[in-house]
Amino acid sequence: MKQITRINKYENILNDSNKIIKKVDKYLDEYNAIQDKIKELSTYYGSEIWYQDIEDFDKQLLPKETKAGILSEDAIYNMLANNKEIAIKMLEIATKVLKNN
Repeated sequence: MKQITRINKYENILNDSNKIIKKVDKYLDEYNAIQDKIKELSTYYGSEIWYQDIEDFDKQLLPKETKAGILSEDAIYNMLANNKEIAIKMLEIATKVLKNN
Protein backbone atom coordinates (compact mmCIF):
# COMPACT_ATOMS: atom_id res chain seq x y z
CA MET A 1 0.00 0.00 0.00
CA LYS A 2 2.83 2.41 0.72
CA GLN A 3 4.06 2.00 -2.83
CA ILE A 4 0.66 2.89 -4.34
CA THR A 5 0.33 5.87 -1.97
CA ARG A 6 3.80 7.07 -2.97
CA ILE A 7 3.12 6.66 -6.69
CA ASN A 8 -0.22 8.47 -6.36
CA LYS A 9 1.41 11.28 -4.39
CA TYR A 10 4.06 11.87 -7.05
CA GLU A 11 1.57 11.46 -9.88
CA ASN A 12 -0.49 14.27 -8.31
CA ILE A 13 2.60 16.44 -7.91
CA LEU A 14 3.46 15.88 -11.58
CA ASN A 15 -0.05 16.70 -12.75
CA ASP A 16 -0.38 19.77 -10.52
CA SER A 17 3.06 21.00 -11.59
CA ASN A 18 2.28 20.63 -15.28
CA LYS A 19 -0.98 22.56 -14.84
CA ILE A 20 0.71 25.43 -13.01
CA ILE A 21 3.68 25.54 -15.38
CA LYS A 22 1.33 25.88 -18.37
CA LYS A 23 -0.51 28.75 -16.64
CA VAL A 24 2.73 30.50 -15.69
CA ASP A 25 4.03 30.16 -19.25
CA LYS A 26 0.83 31.70 -20.63
CA TYR A 27 0.89 34.59 -18.16
CA LEU A 28 4.60 35.20 -18.70
CA ASP A 29 3.91 35.55 -22.42
CA GLU A 30 1.19 38.11 -21.63
CA TYR A 31 3.40 39.87 -19.08
CA ASN A 32 6.25 40.08 -21.56
CA ALA A 33 3.94 41.37 -24.30
CA ILE A 34 2.71 44.27 -22.14
CA GLN A 35 6.20 45.50 -21.22
CA ASP A 36 6.53 47.77 -24.27
CA LYS A 37 3.25 49.45 -23.36
CA ILE A 38 4.41 49.82 -19.75
CA LYS A 39 7.58 51.47 -21.03
CA GLU A 40 5.46 53.84 -23.12
CA LEU A 41 3.31 54.66 -20.08
CA SER A 42 6.44 55.22 -18.00
CA THR A 43 7.71 57.70 -20.60
CA TYR A 44 4.37 59.53 -20.57
CA TYR A 45 4.34 59.66 -16.76
CA GLY A 46 5.98 62.89 -15.63
CA SER A 47 6.38 64.21 -19.17
CA GLU A 48 5.34 67.69 -20.24
CA ILE A 49 2.38 66.19 -22.05
CA TRP A 50 1.27 64.36 -18.89
CA TYR A 51 1.44 67.61 -16.89
CA GLN A 52 -0.52 69.39 -19.62
CA ASP A 53 -3.17 66.66 -19.52
CA ILE A 54 -3.44 67.10 -15.74
CA GLU A 55 -3.77 70.84 -16.08
CA ASP A 56 -6.46 70.54 -18.74
CA PHE A 57 -8.32 67.97 -16.66
CA ASP A 58 -8.15 70.17 -13.55
CA LYS A 59 -9.46 73.12 -15.56
CA GLN A 60 -12.31 70.89 -16.76
CA LEU A 61 -11.30 71.31 -20.38
CA LEU A 62 -11.83 67.60 -21.03
CA PRO A 63 -15.21 65.87 -21.35
CA LYS A 64 -16.70 65.05 -17.95
CA GLU A 65 -16.92 61.33 -18.77
CA THR A 66 -13.16 61.12 -19.36
CA LYS A 67 -11.61 58.41 -17.22
CA ALA A 68 -8.52 60.08 -15.80
CA GLY A 69 -7.01 57.66 -13.31
CA ILE A 70 -3.89 57.91 -15.42
CA LEU A 71 -3.50 61.49 -14.24
CA SER A 72 -3.12 60.36 -10.65
CA GLU A 73 0.53 60.17 -9.63
CA ASP A 74 -0.10 57.19 -7.38
CA ALA A 75 -1.81 54.99 -9.97
CA ILE A 76 1.09 54.95 -12.40
CA TYR A 77 3.79 54.98 -9.74
CA ASN A 78 2.24 52.01 -7.93
CA MET A 79 1.84 50.01 -11.15
CA LEU A 80 5.47 50.66 -12.10
CA ALA A 81 6.64 49.66 -8.61
CA ASN A 82 4.53 46.49 -8.75
CA ASN A 83 5.97 45.68 -12.17
CA LYS A 84 9.51 45.90 -10.77
CA GLU A 85 8.57 43.81 -7.72
CA ILE A 86 7.19 41.09 -9.97
CA ALA A 87 10.37 41.13 -12.06
CA ILE A 88 12.48 40.75 -8.90
CA LYS A 89 10.23 37.93 -7.68
CA MET A 90 10.63 36.16 -11.02
CA LEU A 91 14.41 36.45 -10.74
CA GLU A 92 14.35 35.07 -7.22
CA ILE A 93 12.15 32.15 -8.24
CA ALA A 94 14.25 31.46 -11.33
CA THR A 95 17.42 31.45 -9.22
CA LYS A 96 15.83 29.05 -6.75
CA VAL A 97 14.65 26.72 -9.54
CA LEU A 98 18.04 26.72 -11.25
CA LYS A 99 19.93 26.10 -8.01
CA ASN A 100 17.62 23.22 -7.02
CA ASN A 101 18.01 21.41 -10.33
